[in-house]
This record gives sequence, C-alpha cells and structure tokens, in this order.
Amino acid sequence: MSIWTPSEDIEATSELMDIITCEDSVAVLASAGSGKTELLAQKANYLLFTDTCAWPRRILSLTFKTEAQINIKERVNKRCGNKAYRFDSFTFHAFCKSIVDRFKNTLPEADRPIENYDIVFQQREANGTNKISMNDLLALALRILNTRDDIRKIFSSSYAYVFVDEFQDTTNQQYELLQLLFQYTDTRVLAVGDINQSIMLWAGSRRTVFTDFVSDFSAQNKFLLRNYRASREIQDVLEVILQFVQNPSASIAQISTTPNNCSLHAFANEHQEALFIAHSINESINSDTKPSDICVLTKQQSSQYTEILRAELTRAGINNLDMTDLQDALKEPLGQLFSLYLKALVCPEPKIMTELFKINLVLNKVEASDDKEEALTTSLATFISQRQALVTTTTTLNELLSHIQSFIHELGIQKIKGRWKQYKSPDYYNLVWQTLVLHLRSVRDRASSLEDAAKLFSAENAVHLMNVHKCKGLEYDSVYFMGLEDQAFWNYANQPFEDNCVIYVALSRAKKRLCITFSQYREHRINGLHDNRRSTISAVKPVINLLRNKCKFSTTNHAQ
Repeated sequence: MSIWTPSEDIEATSELMDIITCEDSVAVLASAGSGKTELLAQKANYLLFTDTCAWPRRILSLTFKTEAQINIKERVNKRCGNKAYRFDSFTFHAFCKSIVDRFKNTLPEADRPIENYDIVFQQREANGTNKISMNDLLALALRILNTRDDIRKIFSSSYAYVFVDEFQDTTNQQYELLQLLFQYTDTRVLAVGDINQSIMLWAGSRRTVFTDFVSDFSAQNKFLLRNYRASREIQDVLEVILQFVQNPSASIAQISTTPNNCSLHAFANEHQEALFIAHSINESINSDTKPSDICVLTKQQSSQYTEILRAELTRAGINNLDMTDLQDALKEPLGQLFSLYLKALVCPEPKIMTELFKINLVLNKVEASDDKEEALTTSLATFISQRQALVTTTTTLNELLSHIQSFIHELGIQKIKGRWKQYKSPDYYNLVWQTLVLHLRSVRDRASSLEDAAKLFSAENAVHLMNVHKCKGLEYDSVYFMGLEDQAFWNYANQPFEDNCVIYVALSRAKKRLCITFSQYREHRINGLHDNRRSTISAVKPVINLLRNKCKFSTTNHAQ
C-alpha cells in the first residue's frame, strides 16, 4: 500500500485520520463547520491513491441536492486528479433515474415508463408512462431491485465504497435503497451527517436512521466535532446548545467566558425591532463587513416576518434580498450560467470569463489542454465580445434577457440537459428560468445601473434573509435570528427535538456574531380563525434560559 498523507492545507487531526483510514462502514456524526465535504474528498483520495478501492471498482457518492452533488464532485476532482474518474456523484433521485433508465424493461409493460419520459415535480402531473415524478423514480427503482437479485449484484460489485452526505435527511425509501444494494455485501458505506441538524423530519426523514445504520451495516460510530469556521466564543456557545439538543434535561455547565458578540433583544413591536437591526447592520457594513456576510434568519414565513425590516433596510440604503425562494434557483446550474453571463455582459472580470470557458469545455466533454480547447474558447470569447458591444446604458431589460437567452442557445440546450438531467423536465426548466427572470426584473428596478443589478442579482452586495430550512451549509459573519417566540415555534411542546435542531442550525451559521430577537407584537399573524399578533415565550422559555444563563448572552429589553 502506498504511503498517503492528506493535502498540505488540511489539518490531519486524529479524529479526521481515524475516519479516513477506517476500513469498516462508518457513521460520522459531525458538527456544523467541521468540514464534512472535505472529509469525503480526502477519504476518496486515500481510497484511490492507496488502492484500498482497487481498480476497477469505484466510489459512489449520494447527496440530496444538486449543488451538493456538484460540490463534492468538484472537490474530489481537485484532490484526486486523474483518479477522480472512478468517483461517481449522484443525487438520490438522479441515481434512481439511472436505475430506471437502464433496467425499466424488467418491469411489466403496463408499468413501464416510455423511452423519453419527462420528469415532473408535482405528483398530480405524473401518469406513470411519459410523465414521471421524483417519488415515482424512487419507487420504480425499488421495485426493480426488489425483484432482481442479479441487478442488485451489479451495483455491489461495481462500488467498493459508498458515501452518503447529510445522512440525517435520509427517508425510509432511500434507506431501503441502500439496504437492497449494499447490506450484507463487502461494500463499505460512509454515512456523514449531523443528527443535531435533523430539520427535515417533517419531510419524511427517518428519525432513527443513524442507529439503524450502525446496527444494519455493522458500522462504527465516529465523530468530527471541531468547528473550523466560527470564532472561539461562538464555538463555546454551540457546544452548550449541542448538549441541550441531545438531552434537554441534562445538567449543563455554563461557558467559562462571557461572549462579547452574542445577545438577546426584546422589542415592543416589529418597527422597533427593525430600526435596531437595520442600525446594527449599518454599523457592521460601515466597519467593513460585506452585506453578503450578514444574514437574517426566521423559523418560517421569512417574507412576512422580515417585511418591515426589509423596508427599513431599503430606507437606510442597504441592499437586501429575501433568499428563501431564490436560494435554490441561484444555486441551480442554470442560475449560475444566468448569473455568470449577466456579469460577463455588464461587469466582466477575468475570473468570470474563465468560469464560463470551463463550463463550455465541460458541456462539450473536452478536457483542458485538449486540441479542441482553443477553438471552443475562442468561439465563445468571440460570441461574448460581440454581445458585450451591444450592451449600453440604454439597453432595456427585455434586450438583456434576449442576450442571456441567446447565450444559453449558444452553449446548447441539449448539452445542458445532458449534463444536468433535471432540465429534461420542461416544467422544471421553465420554473427555474421564470424565477431567475422575475428576480432580474426586481433587482433592475432597485439598482441604479446594470452593473449594480448584476451584483445584486447574484446576492453579492446584499444582506441575505431566509427561512432556516434554506440556510444549511451556508455561513455568515453575523447572524440575526428573528422571532424566538412560541408563535413561530407553535408546535414546540410536541416536537422539542426538531425545533431545537432548527435553532441549532440557525445559530451555527454564524462565525463571529449572534443576535436573537423577540417582538411582543407582530402585525402579520392574524387570520379569520386566530389572532396571534401578541407574542409569548412560555414554550420556548427553556431555550431562552439556556442562552441567558448557560451561554451568557447579554440581554436587553428595549420595550421598557
């Protein structure tokens, strides 16, 4: 076996090396900011470099979101070089689609999708033949695998190792897929996640997935707990909250040092709250914090909870974006192409052009330094240069959208759909496109120039506002968590674990500063049946007490 060491810029801690070199299946419980993606890349590098994963067998990576699938593949490409071709990265749904596409002829003809079926994202639009939903793909894949042992063996003989990221979000059906393919085989499974970020239980996640996995796959439990992104005082706070999430009734010692940048604030109403937060954010920006390094989180209904704050931020001249609905669209490959080309047209930089050239090579399946590289790059550069000359200060929004549309066609719609399978669904492609178009129209109305609009479009120069469920994997210098109130955590008494996980996820996004707010009155919380405009804290009082007494948050009542 070859001698292997991790990359030079990686700290080879004992806990990291223990996971990387373990030869069994492993359940890794990791804390926020501990470097889960980098762990997977280093593990892949170790397995391929040392031939622990011996040729011709491969490594399979399964994720839940497309951006995570792409991120892991890019990180492995960087770490593993020419050996990375033996690393297959899929989302769960894309993996199931590959099974259905290869083996659908094993299904009865009446239950078999046609050759060029469309993927739809609403179950009511699916018909089982030419329109297949995401849930259908998983069900069909399970049906194929349940009836064909020979097909199951193809996967266990092909993959020596399987990585599953964000394992805490695994559903019963996804777990069944792993069992069918890899339980009782010599394939080793590395399941990485954070049980304390289990905020998808409402969406069907398997609550006991980690304990089930350890038992069913004879896996070892390992830990990756060091938070590399947060300040020491934020780390101390998170360690206390982590203990509370795991066992709220346990005796928890208070932190030794009072944090300087962690605070709780109570307000009489949302207007008072908005003035305070806007002033605080303005001070941070004036102290050289970028707006995009600041985030405002809410448990739910971000657009309603932050409506008054967004108006106040706008009055103060602070760009802000509600990212709850935008986050997914901007992270989509189509969103990245849209954003990059928009910048190339109105505020070009070498790194933007380089990124577009790289994507063009990928879409044409051409490696860097290949004979075809120069021709492809020259052709795209010429196309972009010609379009740049057409863009002036008088260019209308519709003309700009026409330029972006022509760029997509220049790259090739079919090539884009071939690279990113989700766009084979016309409905999904159009949904993402229309979200991007509406976003561009919105930021153009608010920006003083096309250049400012391009930067605001990609959320580079704006404060981010979103629901907690959209913030996983993100990090910010400063986090404002609005609405630690019973009305936001309306089911806390019945689901304390899930709601405590939500709070942990929200606070673990911060690197330097945490500010948590409570408002005695919120105008939007009223409907025909209930008037919840008055806020209470009786249910979430244990959390507030924890932050005040154990985490030593400074507390200010602005309502007095």
